[in-house]
Amino acid sequence: MRLGVCAGCRDKIKLLPQPRCEICGKPLGRPGVCIECLERRPEFDKVVSYACFDGIIRDIIHAFKYRKQTVFKRFLGELISGLLTGMDMDIDIITPVPLHWTRLFSRGFNQAALIAKEVSWHTGIALDFSVLKKTRKTAIQVGLRGKEREKNLKRAFVASGVKGKVVIVIDDVITTGATANEVARALKSAGASYVLFAGVARTILQ
Repeated sequence: MRLGVCAGCRDKIKLLPQPRCEICGKPLGRPGVCIECLERRPEFDKVVSYACFDGIIRDIIHAFKYRKQTVFKRFLGELISGLLTGMDMDIDIITPVPLHWTRLFSRGFNQAALIAKEVSWHTGIALDFSVLKKTRKTAIQVGLRGKEREKNLKRAFVASGVKGKVVIVIDDVITTGATANEVARALKSAGASYVLFAGVARTILQ
C-alpha cells in the first residue's frame, strides 16, 4: 500500500476520457474547444483534472472531505502533481480554493489547502494561502444546477498579490466549472496573467 491507497484500488480509478476541451477540460468527442467555451469564454485559461468523480475516487474524496481521513491528502496531491508534470509553463504560485471562515470552522480543515500543500511539495512551486479569500458565506453547491451555482458564487472571492503571475488553483472536485470561473475572475481582476485550475476529479454531467 502506497500513500494510503493499495495498488488494486489505484487500478480501479476511472481516468477522465480523452480528448478534452482545451480550455474547460470537459471530455469531447474530438480535439479542440467545446461549443460552450467558444460561445462564452471562461475567466480561467485552462482546467485540468485527473479522474472521473465516480467509484473508488469518489469514495476516497468523500472519506477525506467528510470523514476527516486526511491521510488521503498525499495520494490526492500526487495525482494532481502528475497532471502538472511536463506542462510547458513557468508557474509562480499554487493556491487552494478558499473556504469561508464559517465553513472552515465547522469542518476543521480546508481539503483543497491540504492537497495544495502536497502539490507544492511534489513540484517545488511556491504555495501562497494569502492570494485568495472568500468574502461571503454561500450555500453548499451540492444539488445546485449550473446557473444556480453561478449565482450562488457570484463575486464571492477576492484576490491580491498576483499581478503578472501565473497561478494554479487547487480543488478536489470540478462539477460545472462555476467555482473555477469565479475564482479566476477574482484573480484576473487582481492582475493574474494566467489561471490554471486543477482538480483531482471531475463530475461527468449527462
